[in-house]
Amino acid sequence: MAQGETVAQAQQRPVIAHERQSRYFASDGMRTETESAIASADNTSLQNSDSDDFAEPNPAPPLPRIQLLTLPPVSTSSAPEETVADDRNTCSVCLEPWSISGPHRVISLKCGHLFGQSCAKKWLRRCNQKHRRKGTKIIGKCPECNQDSEWRDIRPIYARSITAVDAEKLNELQDEIRRLNDTKLRLEDERAALRTGYSEMRVQVMRLRKDLDESTAQREWLELDNASLRRKIEERNDPSGEQEGELDLPQVDDILSDVPVTETLNRISYAPRMRLRATIPMTSQAQESSRLLVVHPHEPLVYASYSNPTLRMHTLAQIDMHGTKAILLDLPHKQEIRGAEVSPHATGARYMLTASLDQTAAISSLGSAPSDTSLVPKRSSPMLAATIKVRAQCWSCAWDPSDSNVCYVGTTSARVLMFDLRRTDVPVHTWDGPRDGVTRKGSAGPVTTGYSPIHTIIALPGSQHNGLIAANSSGLYALPRSGQASDPNVTSWTLLTDSGDSGSRSCYSASYDTQMQCVAASFRAQNTCTRVPTTEHELYDVSSGFDTWRRKRSCISVPSPQTKMARTCVFSYMTEHDVRQGLFCASVESTRMVKTWDANNNGRDVLALGGVTASENIVDVKGWQWDGDMPMFASLTNTTARLYDVR
Repeated sequence: MAQGETVAQAQQRPVIAHERQSRYFASDGMRTETESAIASADNTSLQNSDSDDFAEPNPAPPLPRIQLLTLPPVSTSSAPEETVADDRNTCSVCLEPWSISGPHRVISLKCGHLFGQSCAKKWLRRCNQKHRRKGTKIIGKCPECNQDSEWRDIRPIYARSITAVDAEKLNELQDEIRRLNDTKLRLEDERAALRTGYSEMRVQVMRLRKDLDESTAQREWLELDNASLRRKIEERNDPSGEQEGELDLPQVDDILSDVPVTETLNRISYAPRMRLRATIPMTSQAQESSRLLVVHPHEPLVYASYSNPTLRMHTLAQIDMHGTKAILLDLPHKQEIRGAEVSPHATGARYMLTASLDQTAAISSLGSAPSDTSLVPKRSSPMLAATIKVRAQCWSCAWDPSDSNVCYVGTTSARVLMFDLRRTDVPVHTWDGPRDGVTRKGSAGPVTTGYSPIHTIIALPGSQHNGLIAANSSGLYALPRSGQASDPNVTSWTLLTDSGDSGSRSCYSASYDTQMQCVAASFRAQNTCTRVPTTEHELYDVSSGFDTWRRKRSCISVPSPQTKMARTCVFSYMTEHDVRQGLFCASVESTRMVKTWDANNNGRDVLALGGVTASENIVDVKGWQWDGDMPMFASLTNTTARLYDVR
């Protein structure tokens, strides 16, 4: 008895072995054969032909006494998996494992089932004997599927070992893996879609928050504007007379004293209308930008600056006021253009003067429009006439209206240089900036001011008075002409505007209208009471020179910051009633709008233009009327130019 085996198990082992052998050798009353008889029968059958395979076998000798074999102990701890694995390598006839060689080597029939070679031969032989007795056709059957099989269908299997795998379970697992992979891909697609939706919703929420902030700022601005209008109405209705601290502004009767009554009524009741004519994109990429607008005084053309630092391309784009496209010009600058002006002279060639941060100023000859567009459909491109090496970063420029050969350039070092086109290698005259202070108009001693770039130069016509106006962050200055530079009384810079308390105001833009003889200056300031950033615009009448400078034409205060340093403009035009109307235009940064005030009626608010998206910032505005044409207005953002008809 083996170790760990019970007595009952030991007694059961011979019985099990005897029953297994009896089942194998018993077949429908036929006598069993011994191993020797099987071997002799096999040898005899292999020597005979195929027709002898079904001959009656010789009578077999009596079976010897079967001795009971002692089987090895059966372990009760074997797992079901091991039993299943043994059954897979077991002959289904004798229920014994087959081998890879010997009489009981593994073979297959034509149906594909596997058996031991000796068992398959015995099975086919008994089938042949059975059919011979019945007189039927001699044919064998597969023990598994009962398919017709013959002796020659026995095919040996040559392999070191054979293991039958449960393919059904493997296929089920593979199907499960494919199903899980499909589910994974579907979930990943859903996650990507949810992430995309989340990003879009986040951008939309940020945009809505920005719109809410802008709406809140616009509401505050409107409330302040409403309060300012109410205060003005109360001041006008106050019978006590002038209010304390009121600005010294000219009255409407003083301005329109020489104007007929009908023209006065038209001016007071006039309200301009602007219709959007075209929207022209100036940039298409993030690194591109626009900053400056220039009006051609003789043709319906507008030029906008274009900068692309990546391509080192800095030039101007030509815009036809009656078209919808912008055409880039070929200019020699390597850095951003900060100032430009077309020659205002009625006769002679048309030149474009540009000032750039690359320390040069360029003079380009502009091609005029062809008289017969059928013969020459395109305008000739500009040609470089001269390059002026200023040896300092240029910030502004201007033509002399009296001499077509003279131009002025303002630099970041607070200098104004005058050049002659007939000799551009050296400046004709240089005005140094106010380093030690300047003399303010109407004051006794010098006033200490800042030292910053000259962002605007205004050359007033000589028929009005002899002088220049230069503007930087400190204010507007009056400069003497070069012919008067030898006179010690006119060589110093004269401050024309007030800098506020302790320099609290900063001038960022200035413009001039020749027909109205009006200069407009814009300042960044702060309300001393509410500490709210404000923008102040002042209009001055220079028809009598600098003597009446301190008498402001209008004073406009807007409760809005100005961080983009957007340029402002004042211009005039003839209305349909043959009345000259003046407008002052400036951007309101808090509301992203362009507001228009009446320059003839004490700065009355007459119009507001919107339509600017949240990603745009207004940087420049210009208005002009060409001879016999409708007045036009243009606004420029960092990405888009908008053209308007004025009526």
